[in-house]
Amino acid sequence: MRPDRLASMDTQTINLDSKSILAKLIATENIQVQHNKVKTASFDTKHRVLTLPVFKNQKGDVYDMLIAHECAHALHTPSDGWAKIEDDSLRSYVNVLEDCRIDRIIQKQYPGVVKNYLNGFDILEKQNFFGTKGKDLNKELMLIDKINLFYKSSKRLPISFSAVDNNWLSKVDALKTFDDVVDLAKLLLNWQKKEVEKLKKLPEFDNHPVANNYNLNDDESEDESNGEESSENGQGQEAEDNGEDKKDSDEQTAVNSEAKEGGGKGVAPGVLVSITNENMESKMSSLHDQEKSYSYFTLPKVRLNDMIVSNNKFLNDMRKHILDCTKKYPSDLIYYNWLKGAYKDFKNENKKTVMYLVKEFEMKKAATAYKRSSTDKTGTIDPLKLKDYKFSDDIFKRLTILPDAKNHGMMMLLDWSGSMCDSIKQTTEQLMNLVWFCQKVNIPYEVYFFTSEIGESAWNKERSKQGDEVFDYKYGNVVMDKCHLVCVANNRMKKTNIINFTPIMSIAILLRK
Repeated sequence: MRPDRLASMDTQTINLDSKSILAKLIATENIQVQHNKVKTASFDTKHRVLTLPVFKNQKGDVYDMLIAHECAHALHTPSDGWAKIEDDSLRSYVNVLEDCRIDRIIQKQYPGVVKNYLNGFDILEKQNFFGTKGKDLNKELMLIDKINLFYKSSKRLPISFSAVDNNWLSKVDALKTFDDVVDLAKLLLNWQKKEVEKLKKLPEFDNHPVANNYNLNDDESEDESNGEESSENGQGQEAEDNGEDKKDSDEQTAVNSEAKEGGGKGVAPGVLVSITNENMESKMSSLHDQEKSYSYFTLPKVRLNDMIVSNNKFLNDMRKHILDCTKKYPSDLIYYNWLKGAYKDFKNENKKTVMYLVKEFEMKKAATAYKRSSTDKTGTIDPLKLKDYKFSDDIFKRLTILPDAKNHGMMMLLDWSGSMCDSIKQTTEQLMNLVWFCQKVNIPYEVYFFTSEIGESAWNKERSKQGDEVFDYKYGNVVMDKCHLVCVANNRMKKTNIINFTPIMSIAILLRK
C-alpha cells in the first residue's frame, strides 16, 4: 500500500474518532456513534445509536452542524413520537417544526455550534441544497418552506412575512415539547390546505408559481383534452403532431426534472410537504462517500461465574480422570509414573534457567529502587559530624528511603485451541518456567487457558455451556460461541497443588496430542 494512501486512512480514522467523541460530549451520554453508508444522519432513540453518513470531506462546519443536530434529536425528541404520525404531509410539517425547536435548544445549550450552523447553512445554500436557486422566496414558497429556510439560516434570509405569518412564527418560537410541535403542525397544515383551496379559485391559478412549484395543477384533464384533439386530426396532421408532441414531451420532461430538483423527491398531487426539506435530504447524498462502509459491534457482557472454571475444580476433574483411567487400564499406571519422573528431570534441568531469571529480575528491581530512592534527615544528631557544627548545619543522621516495589503481577493466558497442537508442548514448558519464576520472587500470578470444548473432553463429562448461557446479549453485540476460561494455576494454590499441577498439565497435553 502506498504511504500517502496509508496516511490518508490514518487521518480518516482520527477524524471519525474525534467526531464520535464530539457527538458523545454534545449528547452528554455515552451513546454509540456509527459512521456508515446511509443517506442521512439518524438517531435510534431506543438503542441510543447515532448513525452518521461517511462524508467525502469529514472536516468543516456542515459535518459538525449535522452532529449537533442529530445529538439534539437524541436529547429532546421522544423515541415513540414519530410512530404515531402516518400522514406524509403531517410528517413533513412535523419534521420542519421539530428541527426548528431542537436547533434552537442545542444552540442555546452549546453556543459554540452557532458558528457551525451559520457557516454550514451558507455552504448548503451556495450549493443549492434547498432547491431555491433562481426562485422568489416570497412568491414561490408556502409558509412551511419559508419557516424552514428562515430558521435554518438563523433568521438571516430576507423573507417577507405578513401579519398572519408573524403570528405563526411566534408560535414556532414558543414550542417547548414534541407534543407542542405535533399540535402546531396539524394547525398549520389545516390552515395551509384552506389557503390552497382559496388559491384554486383564482383565475390565474394554473400559472401561479406556487401551484407549479408544489404540483397543485390538475394535469389529468389537460392530458385527456389533448388526447381528444389529437384523435380528430388526420393521418398527415397526426404525423406532424407526433413530431411536435415528442418535442413538447422532451421539454416537459426537462421542466418536470427541474421541478423535481426544486421539490426534492417530487410532490404528488394534493400532498402538501416542505419541498425545501425534501430537496435537502435528497441532495445530501452528493456529499456521501459511497465507497466506504463499516461494521460495528460490541462484546457481550460475560457471566464470569459461568465462564471461569476454578483451579480446584480443574485439578479435581483431572485427578478423577487419571484415577478412572488407571482403574480401567492398569497398564497406564506405569506410563503415569514415567511421566512424573520425566517431569522431575525437566524441572531439574530448568533450575538454572529459572534462577537466572530471578537474578536478572532482582538486579533490575534493585536498580529501579535505587533510582527512585530518596534521602532525608532523621532529626537525630550524628556524633561523627559534631566536629563540623561550627561551619555546617548538616550534623543529623540521614535515612535512605526505598519505594515498595510490590505492585506488580503476571496474568498468563495459554492458547488451548486445536491450532496449537504442533507447539503446545514447548509453550507449556515455557509456561512452567514462568510459574516457577513467579513462585521464587513471590509475584502474584494467574494462569488460564481458553477452550470451547471443556464439556466435551475426556476428562470432563459435564455438558458444555452454550454462548447464551455464558454471555448476556443486548442490541449491537457480536454473537459468541461457547467459551470457557480454565484456571490452571495461581499464587493462592496450596503447596501440594503447586507441586502437582504441572505433571497434571503434562498429562493433559499428552492426552490432547
